Order: sequence, then structure tokens, then C-alpha cells
Amino acid sequence: MRGVLRPLARQGRFAQAPARGRRLIVIQLDGVSRARLERALADGLMPALAARLAAGGHVLSSCRSGAPASTPAFQAGLFYGVSPSVPGFVWFDRRTGREIRMDRTADAAAMEERLARRSPGLFRGGTTYFSIFSGGAARPRFCLSGLAGDGDPELAWLGDRLGTLDVVASAVTHGVTLARAALRFAGEAGAAIVDGVRWAAALGRLKHEPRFLVHRLLLAALLRELALQGILLDVSRGIPAIYADFLSFDEHAHRRGPDSRGALRNLAAADAALAAIFSAADAVPELAYDVYVLSDHGHVPTRPFEALAGMPLPEFVARAARGEQVPRSAHRASPNRGLLGGRALGGEGGGGVATAEAGDLAHVYFLSEDGPLPLDAVRARYWRVLAALAANPAIGIVAARGGRRGFALVRGAVLDLADPLDVARLPHPDPPLLATYLADLVSVRESGDLVVLGWRGPGREVVAYAWEFGSHGGVAPEELQSFVVHPAACRFPFERVVRPSELHRFFERAYRGRAVLPLRAVDGEDADREAPSP
Repeated sequence: MRGVLRPLARQGRFAQAPARGRRLIVIQLDGVSRARLERALADGLMPALAARLAAGGHVLSSCRSGAPASTPAFQAGLFYGVSPSVPGFVWFDRRTGREIRMDRTADAAAMEERLARRSPGLFRGGTTYFSIFSGGAARPRFCLSGLAGDGDPELAWLGDRLGTLDVVASAVTHGVTLARAALRFAGEAGAAIVDGVRWAAALGRLKHEPRFLVHRLLLAALLRELALQGILLDVSRGIPAIYADFLSFDEHAHRRGPDSRGALRNLAAADAALAAIFSAADAVPELAYDVYVLSDHGHVPTRPFEALAGMPLPEFVARAARGEQVPRSAHRASPNRGLLGGRALGGEGGGGVATAEAGDLAHVYFLSEDGPLPLDAVRARYWRVLAALAANPAIGIVAARGGRRGFALVRGAVLDLADPLDVARLPHPDPPLLATYLADLVSVRESGDLVVLGWRGPGREVVAYAWEFGSHGGVAPEELQSFVVHPAACRFPFERVVRPSELHRFFERAYRGRAVLPLRAVDGEDADREAPSP
């Protein structure tokens, strides 16, 4: 069917050529580190991408996620060139006294409005699929923020001139798409229900399972197919900039672990979609599409803090703030919190403290304060919380403000992130990079007074503060590891990228025809160092 649609689309109308003469497609494989991608390629799970690399038309390069290693932060940097800017997937707003979540439309829209004051967005005049932010796209599809960029003359020109064959091609494509998606939905539903029942029985709880079931069916069986066909039609019509985030691996990795059969099966499905997208771009060489495949961060297997401490982190911190006894050792507890489980921030009635957690990253806020506290003030006023965190081995590195760059609390030691000797003592394969990312985290005003991380050093299990078995957001080496598959002719040194804002500048210069100056973080603090030139 796709082979039929290409000649049909060729008889239709193309969008006008972009300013730089070449068009751009960026496909994000959400949560896939370079190491995991290489394992998938070696194991034969992604034959189409492997063949593409072997043929020499594309090259695999290393990259880094930025901090936090979370999709909203990455997309803020990639789309708008602003990083650090987003403290994670979840945080707490002192002013309104409520949790902010990037899977909540109003919250994502408010953050994107702030980001868009700095830049019109990398994908202006184009389309985006499955993103948290629209990136300025004129036609965002399944975008959580719900925001679209300004109307673009190229897309208006195209819409006014769509011919009869374009309409026929669209109707045929969507009919076939819906039929194929319905068959996949039916096949996936039974397997998903059985898997969910077995998993819940093994853990003794259903926490997150109903929502995961819905996401699994929608992403794997319906929306992915609709997005793929939309991308193919965008390519056939010459849309100047296209972005899509393939989410299914990340979703499965959170609930079953990144090495689970379901997560790996989704890499194979993503490969099939990539094969179709590469073929579509190759079929219209006159449109000069360059295709990039990249990831926003990696994923690591984790054990939930609640399963180790017997209570979720918000409850742990709230008890410590009230001076109550908390566990001082990690143990294999079986949490008894009801069939469905639950979560609370530990705000009102919680010792004047709120804890917002996502993945192996958590933010702790002391609610009686008007703004972020430096470490000295935390030690003077909230020493019980610091002592409880330091005493429990399920807690990894804790970052706090103060000094020139902030501090890292590691196994009872206080390390100054501006002191090279202290930085060298950080328990990480790349201490300077870790120091940079910890400093970035505490530089964001919305970050907690304390930033708690699940990385506990080489050879130790990473702890998740959310109830999940695969995580990101923290500073474990594979979480910070990403990749870019790029055209072989592209000589940009991706391995030198520290923040996603550097990728933004590269794509702007190379494809969007707009001069780019170094930007500052949303809260006004310096964000970027000089990026390598393309």
C-alpha cells in the first residue's frame, strides 16, 4: 500500500522548500540508551536500522541526555534551546501548593508557554507526534501541551492546493490504517490482560496496572500506526520539519524493566516503523529529507524505594520531618498499601514538607520557606530530614544549593561541586559530568530544596522513588547515555554534547535557517556553555 501511495502523492502538491534547502525528520526512540540500542542491533531485533548503518548512509554516534534525564527536560532543550529549564517529570509549586506534572495538559501547556518566549520552536511550520511540547509545530498530533505554533505560510499554501489524488490517498491510507490497528488492538488486548494479571499477582498489588493497560493498547495497537501513516503522508507532501517520539519502549521499561520481553518487542516494532520512514524519504529524493534517529535518555533497571524501606519516599520524608522513627536500613519489605496502592506528596499534615518523585529522581520542598534554601539553612532547620536520608542506604546522592555550584551529599560527606578535589570524589565513572549535571539540577528554581537521586555508585542497584522497575531522570551512567543516528555526511561532534540545547543550535543552523545565540535558562540563570560548531 505504501508503494502505491508514493506515486499518488507525487502527483499532488509539495510544500515549498525550506530556507536551508533540506528538510528534516527527527525520530526519538524514547528511553533507549546507546548501549541498549547496540544490544538490540547485535541481537537482530532491529534489522532495518542495522542494514541502514551497515550500508554506510547513516552513522551511529554517542550523545548525552542532559539533566535531568527526562523527556520534558530533553524536549525543552531540543525544541526551544533552553536547558536546564525543567526540573523533571514531576515537581512541586510552592506558590500554588500543588504538584506539577508533565503528563497533565494544563501543566505542560504552561511550561511550553514559558519556553516559547525564548524561541519560536525548532519544528515551526512542521508537524510533531507524541511529544510533550509541540516545538512550535503548526500541526502537533497527540501533543500533551495541546499547543500549536503559529500558522505557517508553507502549510497554508499546501492546504489550499491539495489535489484530488491527495484526498484519495489520505482516505485509502486512513482506512487501511484503522483496519490494521483494529487487528493489532484485538491481538494485543488478550496478551496485555494476561500479563497484567500475572504481574499483579506476583507483586500482590495492582498499582499502575490499569493505566499501563490503557497506554499499552493505545500506543502499541492504535496510535503508533496512526502516527506512522501521518508521517508518511507528511513526507510525501514535503512538510519541512517532522518529529515523532516513539514511546512504547519507555512505557514498558517503566512497568516491567528495560530488559523485559515487552520492552524489547517494542524496539522491534519501532524498527519496522523506521524502515517505512526511511523508505518514504528515499522515495522522494527531490524533497531532500535528512532523517535522524535519536534518544532523549537511557533506562536502567530499578527497585522501588517502597519495596526496600516499607513505605514510599514522601511518607518517609514526612515522618522524618515530624521527628518520628523511620527505617534506617534497606530490606526486602512487602509493602501493604492496599490492592491499588496509592501515592501522596506528604504536604499538608506531613511535617511541612512535600516530596515529588518520578523515576529515580525526587525533589524535597520545605513548605514554610518562600523560596529555595541553601544547604546551610537546610542543615540548621531540617537536620532531621538530612539525617534520615543519610542513614538509609536506599538513598543515593543528595544535591543541594549553596556555594558557587551547589553541593553533593554522599555517604555522610559534603562535596563542593566547585572544588575539583571534591568533584573527583564523586562516586561515578565521569565525576566532572556528574558535577555539571548536579549543578544544573539545583540551578533550576523549581527544583526541591533537596534533590534525591537513586544512583548509589558502581555495582549497586539503582533505587526508584516512584513505584517502577525501570527508571530514568537520575544520574546513573546509562540514564545519561543517548545516541544519534545521522546521515554520514553530517560531521557534527555529537559526542561532545552536554545539554540538548546544543542539539537545538545544530539543527537550527543546519536546517531551519535561523541565527542562534546562546540562551539562558527559563528562570534567568546561565544555562549553556559554548557548544561545538557544526
